[in-house]
Amino acid sequence: MPCPAPATSPPARARLGAYHRVIGLLGLICLYGNLQLAPAVAVEAIQFEDGVQQLFALKCGKCHGESSRKADLRLDRFAEAMQGGESGAVIVPGKLSESLLWEMLDEKLMPPEDQPALSAAETLLVRRWIESGASSKHTETPADAVTRYIDVVPLMLRRCVMCHGPEYQLGGVDVRTYAGLAKVVQPGDAENSPAVQRIVESKCPPADEIGEAGIEPMTPAELEVFRQWIDSGAADSPLEPDVAGPKPDALVSESDREFWSFRPVEPVALPDLEQSEPLRAPVDAFVQSRLAEHSLSLHAATDRVTLARRAAYVLTGLPPEEQTLQAFLEDQRPAAFERYVDGLLASPRYGERWGRFWLDLAGYSDSEGKRNADTIRPHAWRYRDWVIRAFNRDLPYDEFLRRQLAGDEMVDWGAAGEGGVVSEEVYESLVATGFLRMAPDGTAADPVNRYSDRLEVVSDALDVLGRGVMGLTLNCARCHTHKYDPIPQRDYYRMVAVFKGAYDEYDWLTPQPFGNQWKRAKQRHLEVSTASERERIDRVHAPLDREIAELRQRVTELTPPAGKPDAEQQKSIKSLNKQIADLQVKRAPEPMVRALWDRGRPSPTFVYRRGDENQPAQLVGPGVPSVLAGNAAFEPVALDHSTAKTGRRLALARWLTSTRHPLTARVIVNRVWHQHFGRGLVDSLDNFGKLGSRPSHPELLDHLALELMQHGWSLKWLNRQLVLSATWRQPSEDPAALPSETPTGGQPAQGESDWASRLERDPENRWLSRVPMRRLTAEEVRDSLLWVSGRLDLRQFGEPDPVDVRPDGLVVAQPVNGGWRRSVYLRQRRKEMPTIFETFDLPQMSPNCSERRASTVVSQPLHLLNNKLVHTLAGDFARRVMAEAPGESACQAELAWRMAYRRQPTQVELDTCLRALEQFREAVKEAGPRQVNAAGDIDLKAMHGLCHGLINSANFLFVD
Repeated sequence: MPCPAPATSPPARARLGAYHRVIGLLGLICLYGNLQLAPAVAVEAIQFEDGVQQLFALKCGKCHGESSRKADLRLDRFAEAMQGGESGAVIVPGKLSESLLWEMLDEKLMPPEDQPALSAAETLLVRRWIESGASSKHTETPADAVTRYIDVVPLMLRRCVMCHGPEYQLGGVDVRTYAGLAKVVQPGDAENSPAVQRIVESKCPPADEIGEAGIEPMTPAELEVFRQWIDSGAADSPLEPDVAGPKPDALVSESDREFWSFRPVEPVALPDLEQSEPLRAPVDAFVQSRLAEHSLSLHAATDRVTLARRAAYVLTGLPPEEQTLQAFLEDQRPAAFERYVDGLLASPRYGERWGRFWLDLAGYSDSEGKRNADTIRPHAWRYRDWVIRAFNRDLPYDEFLRRQLAGDEMVDWGAAGEGGVVSEEVYESLVATGFLRMAPDGTAADPVNRYSDRLEVVSDALDVLGRGVMGLTLNCARCHTHKYDPIPQRDYYRMVAVFKGAYDEYDWLTPQPFGNQWKRAKQRHLEVSTASERERIDRVHAPLDREIAELRQRVTELTPPAGKPDAEQQKSIKSLNKQIADLQVKRAPEPMVRALWDRGRPSPTFVYRRGDENQPAQLVGPGVPSVLAGNAAFEPVALDHSTAKTGRRLALARWLTSTRHPLTARVIVNRVWHQHFGRGLVDSLDNFGKLGSRPSHPELLDHLALELMQHGWSLKWLNRQLVLSATWRQPSEDPAALPSETPTGGQPAQGESDWASRLERDPENRWLSRVPMRRLTAEEVRDSLLWVSGRLDLRQFGEPDPVDVRPDGLVVAQPVNGGWRRSVYLRQRRKEMPTIFETFDLPQMSPNCSERRASTVVSQPLHLLNNKLVHTLAGDFARRVMAEAPGESACQAELAWRMAYRRQPTQVELDTCLRALEQFREAVKEAGPRQVNAAGDIDLKAMHGLCHGLINSANFLFVD
């Protein structure tokens, strides 16, 4: 309830009396006239003190008063109400349709739904006040503010810096500085200022180049601002950006900072449990504590075979190797499972599986993927390879993040040697910044290289960082202060300023060249390589260069010193030139890195009203969200490198990876947990804010986050802790419902109660009373098909394998050297996703994917039943079975089952397979002699049918 002013104050009583008299009068007007179309009423001009101030205090003060200034707007004081907020002025005297405040009131967007609405009379009072001039008894109506230099700066950036900025200063003019702009203006005389004259004559910007440059001519309104500044004297004014500091922001309260996810991670004591047997891991203590609250307990572990397959898929994305599996099953020593898990963590396949997890978050794609343009990114794969290598060598997560956010500022890459040769460390640091280059980028084309398109690229990059790493929806503050989280709009643009040294919409680098590109544009690639790569390329080039030189010498000899070659000479020269061109095609392309690098010359950053780059408002400096600013230091420092750098992203990276940062460790722990258990401890993986879910096990989340940091930010350590826990080893289905021949089938384990009670007390598995069964991901489906058929090529790294778009619309991978590599090495194009990936829910990266969704749709079994490649792989599977188990059908069926599902079949399952084989044989015979040439062909085709059936089973597609 809004609180009225104290009745003991005579001035207050007088003000309230005036308020009620005005409201009463306007109530009568509303009674006899339509509010929206009310005819003009001959009333005296309404002043701010004639009820408007009291109305704003009573109905708007909770959000826009002294203690709370939502959107940086205060309405209960005249001067501040007229000044407006982060979206600029909200009241335009005499102009109702241009007043944002009226728009919000008229559309019932203010006050919020949970607050008392304005009555018809109160709404009319605000309308009459604005229409009559929005004046005050004690303050004159504000006159138009004098145009200042800071009002001119955005105009110069939008319209002029392409020719008069960081790259080019045509005519010796650089409009980024006051001194540079002063060269072409005549203070007090806009008409005779050279800059104005050239703009009026359409010479600046040049009319024939504005399309290629991605800019537009100055509008009449913008030109008028420029004229006013010059006519008023063209005075300089300091550019003082608003920078967030450790002190509280006016728009962020202390209670905001006390929200659970904004508080630093603190040590958590293990819960006290009445446990007869010791638990396997601290994880289990927290889980058991919550289960006990619901009269549940951890279930005994599932069987070894199930654990082995589950662990192999979650850590490597492939089934367990036969020898490795058998060694584990036969190992009866203590800690056998620990040794098995350690082997999986040491496998090169680990980096491919967990690298894919991170590539989803980064939005990895081998194409630009914006609108209808989906240009191939020829060098993106280097970032993919770096991520896989980083996971395999267990690069600490804090270092992993720092290199991706600021690798170029961590090393002095500008001191590269001859031919762009740099050290391995420098090269990897540059490649790692590809993380910030994975968002869709369509600015490599004229129609989509405007400032708005460039800002979309920056927005997507911040979205990937905000949701993926910080667990915050930063982009919700791009157009206005965040509706739910304490993130003012200026905080979003402070983050934009952090990246301005590399991502500057006024000093843009195109992602790659294009046909009608502006002649002054540059590309966002670095020509650097390691010594070993340079040596490899030189070895390829050397014999080609020698042969080319010899051919060119022959051309020179055939060309007469004076005059024109005769017909025979021309024929020979043409042939030689063709040979030279053919040899040049064989030269290895020069190595390039798709990197992001700071150029040390950021443009000023303005808050854009409603996110519109044509409405610049407050000038801001680099900073981090105010609600988090006090937890760790954000301190850009000058870098002593051979090239200029701002140091802003390095400061951000250090701030994010501080052990005092409340979000970084929590967010990555939650994401890893989700990979193992199908849901996070916080369900909303991307949103740790107020609209996000609360953690189901908050103490467990903080315990793991703190332990991760104390164990050197090792993600292998974290994966190992989870896989070895008793929580992870629980079954996914009722052991009593399994066939009695399976290791845990037939009987409830350790006197467990009925499985139904587990489902009843924990229906959503929120308390982790079991492990969820999951379907294989799209990549795991394809890789498993290749693996079981013996056609999986385990070669790592390098350029992506090609895909082919068939006339019927199917997108298929092309084999390389007679096989197919793992799916992570397949070209990932946004507009041409391989059909099997699309069928099994591989998401498009728009801009990234933080959580895979598994569907069950009819196209999936139809693909496995009818796809030509799947049939081919089933045939290879059958030939592999018959080669490894020649002889009896029972041995072959048993081997096929074991290869497909990594466990022994029960007798019932084996009998079913043998009956199926016999039925397939009869079907082949009935097909006639054209289908079979010998008895061996009958057996092979029958086995083909059985193998095809096995890979169409849920046993193949699901991990339990």
